[in-house]
Amino acid sequence: MVSEFLPKLHQRYSSLPILGSVLDEFAAWSHLRGYALSMVSYYLGKARHVDGFFRQLGVQNLGGLTHDHFDAAYSHYRQHRPKICGTIHRISQFLEETRRLAPRCPPPRTPVMCEADRFVDYLRSIRGLEPRTIEFHICYVKEFLGHLGYDLNTNVIATLAVKQVDDFLCVCAKRLNRYSLQHVVASLRAFLRFQHEQGILRSPLHTMIDTPRIYRFEQIPRALPWETVNALLHAIDRRATSGMRDYAVLFLMAAYGLRNGEIVGLTLDDIDWRAGILRIPQRKTRNRLLLPLTDAVADVVIAYLESRPKLPYRELFLRIRPPHGPLGRTAVSDIFRHWVRRSGLDIPLRGAHCIRHSYAVHLLRQGAPVKAIGDLLGHRSAASTCVYLRLAVEDLRSVALPVPRKRETDLDIQEANGLSGTRTRGKAPVSSHRSTPLSSFFAEEIEDYLKLKRSLGRIYRSEATKLHALDTFLATRYPLAKDMTGEMFTQWGAALAYLSPTVRRRHLEVARNFCRYRRRLRPESFLPDSLEFPPRHPQPSPYILSESEMARVLESTRSLHMKRCPLRSETLRIAFLLLYTTGIRCGELTRLTLGDIDAGQQTLLIKASKFHKSRILPLSESVAAELKAYLRLRHKNGLPMDVTTPVVWHDYRCPKGRGYNGRRLFAIWATLCASLKILTAQGKPPRLHDMRHSFAVNALLRWYRSGEDVQAKLPLLSTYLGHVSVVSTHYYLTFIEELRCEASTRFYQHCGNVVRPNPSDKGGAL
Repeated sequence: MVSEFLPKLHQRYSSLPILGSVLDEFAAWSHLRGYALSMVSYYLGKARHVDGFFRQLGVQNLGGLTHDHFDAAYSHYRQHRPKICGTIHRISQFLEETRRLAPRCPPPRTPVMCEADRFVDYLRSIRGLEPRTIEFHICYVKEFLGHLGYDLNTNVIATLAVKQVDDFLCVCAKRLNRYSLQHVVASLRAFLRFQHEQGILRSPLHTMIDTPRIYRFEQIPRALPWETVNALLHAIDRRATSGMRDYAVLFLMAAYGLRNGEIVGLTLDDIDWRAGILRIPQRKTRNRLLLPLTDAVADVVIAYLESRPKLPYRELFLRIRPPHGPLGRTAVSDIFRHWVRRSGLDIPLRGAHCIRHSYAVHLLRQGAPVKAIGDLLGHRSAASTCVYLRLAVEDLRSVALPVPRKRETDLDIQEANGLSGTRTRGKAPVSSHRSTPLSSFFAEEIEDYLKLKRSLGRIYRSEATKLHALDTFLATRYPLAKDMTGEMFTQWGAALAYLSPTVRRRHLEVARNFCRYRRRLRPESFLPDSLEFPPRHPQPSPYILSESEMARVLESTRSLHMKRCPLRSETLRIAFLLLYTTGIRCGELTRLTLGDIDAGQQTLLIKASKFHKSRILPLSESVAAELKAYLRLRHKNGLPMDVTTPVVWHDYRCPKGRGYNGRRLFAIWATLCASLKILTAQGKPPRLHDMRHSFAVNALLRWYRSGEDVQAKLPLLSTYLGHVSVVSTHYYLTFIEELRCEASTRFYQHCGNVVRPNPSDKGGAL
């Protein structure tokens, strides 16, 4: 074989003392794995240098080679001639497969490795987990045992305390996000449960570990416009075999919305040409999805099969570059990124999974039912498919309210002109960080508690303020105390008597959660009884603002102008308008920046709101026009237009400025409502949050009046408000008189003639 590649020099290479006897077989082995003739010749040419290096190491023949010799050769040539490293790796791989190279000696078994092996046997035989799941568990368990110093002290598990587990989670939180940290907690719980079942660990620590909170619908699906997906497919060069394969891969993803693993798992047997069916083995759900083999897909697959390498593999898609074989798990994303770079398209997303999202959103915008989309995607429940409703921009736009208009019968609001130039001041926001350090006997434990909770993804600002207040009370009243007692806790609760029962109960609950944390470390420590806390009071009934009332409020903002704040009235008008017509929360409004506005799509991007959720809110045409006019006015007046600038911007004393906070907005809102006599039954101005309730009720009322199917529209309203399910939206649907009239009228129109009086009955009674 060497004579075919090196006809003039084959004698020199065949006579090499160490590698010469196997070069013929090595050349045939390389050529069989798809390496080009030029590459095989290159490997043979560099084998002479590798053979010479082995002789310098004192190797006499092929049987004397070990992995240590190859490692030494790789380290030597990596610095001087790195191109030879590929030859070294290929020869060692050949000798391993042909069993001419002795396998590596296993490393000495450490206590960590032995304990990990015991845990692997438990996961495999008792729990029945998949190998890849076991691999993830073992990775974190080995790191945990290393953190404990298990190699030096094998009895550390028997004396393990929950504080050591918390410290390990805090260390992991420095480099892992909440999603990854959740996997760490799951691995630790499984390991500690195993140790408890084995009798090594006496306390059930696996029940005491808290986990990061992961909420549904946190991330917005990463979808591309369908025109961009088509442009990417057209940009693929199909003249080469690799181009044909890549086009077929991405075309299948765009045609069926397949996952990456489903693409690489396709085999030739999964295509039923006679029946016109494509069988998709779903690894995620362990189901087999049957999809119709369309003519377009069949043509693309046939074109690829004509150029597919003739190799003994049943997988549909193979590697084009040597060594030949099936595609790996990350190959589909590599193909996607490669053609994104080649196409020059503006596609910021780096993963091929965005094509699956794009496929679902494309079907949704074409009017396909959610159930049908879920069946095509292989979802087990409709809840998995409803995540794509957040990208149905035009459907969601029907939820947004238009700019409220004042009716002709409304009272004139000239009395609001007296607000001109009024400066409404709110209370300064309470700082969530105390400047004074903790000083009670709780100080160290409070710091550890807050550190642990924040490492698990909590913010814990208000909780920290309440615990600081408890610390200050204990340090002042009981400077010599060593532990909490029931009497101390009762006196602290009595000191909070100036607060409302609901707020006081929240303070006590925060303290109780901290005491529960201490109870894990000290079982004898004090734990308050929640039954002695003030009872929960019902939430106040929201005030539903009508369209005419909101129009009066918006009109009254015109009088809120100030000389040094030229756009004060316009800014406050757009703030209240967005609150009423989109139902966003006050905090979402104050965090909204100019970069969150998409003028082309007429949408707002709400980022990391309550429960870390993000969503896209399309605006109605009239509101989008007012927002666009407001931004033009800001630009005309030379106000900051940076993408990080708040939309509701007010501070003209510094160049960059800052946005309104909730307290200041409410103070202005309360003044306007009081001047317009818009008051609740208790004689107080409505809350800012009442506009979120008003948005939901008025959207429902508008659908009733226009004859829409309200039940079909409720999922859109729930998605627009950022709720996971319609159950959460029902809290905002207050039953008002207008809704009762519209619902009764619709019921009569549909069912009014179902029951008729008997003509023979003179009284007409049933």
